[in-house]
Amino acid sequence: MTLKRPIVSTFLTCLFLSATGQAAMASEHWYETGKISGYPTSKYMTALGYGATLHRARMEAARNLADQIDSDIHSKYEQSTSRDNLSISRTSQSSLTVKTHAKLYGIINIKGTFVSSQGSYVALVGVKRESLVRYLTGRIRSLEKTISQLKDNLDRDSGSMRRIHDLSGIVLAKEKAAFFDREVAVVSEGSPSDKFDSQKEIDQIETLLSRDMTVTVSVVNACGKTDSFARHVRESIEQNVNRMGLLVVPSGGKVRIAGQVSASPMNAQFSRRYRYYILHYALSMSAPDGTVWGSVVRAQKIAGLNPGQAELLASRTVSEKGVGPLLSGLKSRLFMSPGDPQYVSFPSETSPGSHGGVQTLPPEKICQGF
Repeated sequence: MTLKRPIVSTFLTCLFLSATGQAAMASEHWYETGKISGYPTSKYMTALGYGATLHRARMEAARNLADQIDSDIHSKYEQSTSRDNLSISRTSQSSLTVKTHAKLYGIINIKGTFVSSQGSYVALVGVKRESLVRYLTGRIRSLEKTISQLKDNLDRDSGSMRRIHDLSGIVLAKEKAAFFDREVAVVSEGSPSDKFDSQKEIDQIETLLSRDMTVTVSVVNACGKTDSFARHVRESIEQNVNRMGLLVVPSGGKVRIAGQVSASPMNAQFSRRYRYYILHYALSMSAPDGTVWGSVVRAQKIAGLNPGQAELLASRTVSEKGVGPLLSGLKSRLFMSPGDPQYVSFPSETSPGSHGGVQTLPPEKICQGF
């Protein structure tokens, strides 16, 4: 009999622990587990939220539910495209800003109450997987129609710019559709399809850009000569063009950026520490057929501790403020449509006038440079 006692004792201990564990599980509340009877995980996605009011708790719960889906999408189906050219950077960034937060459809406020132990309101919200999948599938069908229409347009396109524009639209629509498709996979606990791969269109865009959208930059001073300042400005502009993914060629580019730059030193008594100059620049961007798309003409003060520093700052200023708006206009023309929040038109400034209270100077003065 004495040999059996340890066995009996062990059995009773296990029974006690099992009962204690069941009692502990039974004591857990919905506002602790996020689970509640009638809303199984196989059919519903749920999330908890906390707040000073029930409304705030429900809003936080909805955000948490959206974050949960976003997290699953990006962890399982990370965007693999990583390129540094004009078309791909825009479309990839646009697709990745498609947030689940704006698309949670059919959210249900399951339960909410004030929990004294938590010191706040707690809310449980959920969304029926089937309803959300139905909604997302509808969004995908809408994008598929857009893709089909753009492909029809592409068959009729003759100009390179128009083809780049429509191909870019297809890439963007496909990437959005792929995002929704991954969302469907997360919600339905399935796998995404591969029918929205856009590599073919991306390759076509890159071919057209490198063949038909080459850029030549030509910059001289106000006397029509290429001094060191004009050369530095040209080099800075070419760097910006390259960063956008367009190919710079020494001559014969289909797109031409051209103009004049110069800087006139101001009176040395103007500042004891800095060397001040009046910077002048007049730049334009022309289409492959010679049509001027846009122009920027400005004059402004520039300063540096020495002439070399002032020249470096002036070169960057011309590249960013002078050519920047022209390149933004080209980007819009190629990859966006009027009405897009990021769409901008080409700037058009045809007379120097004054800028920031700085008056332009006679040509013989502004040819002096740094």
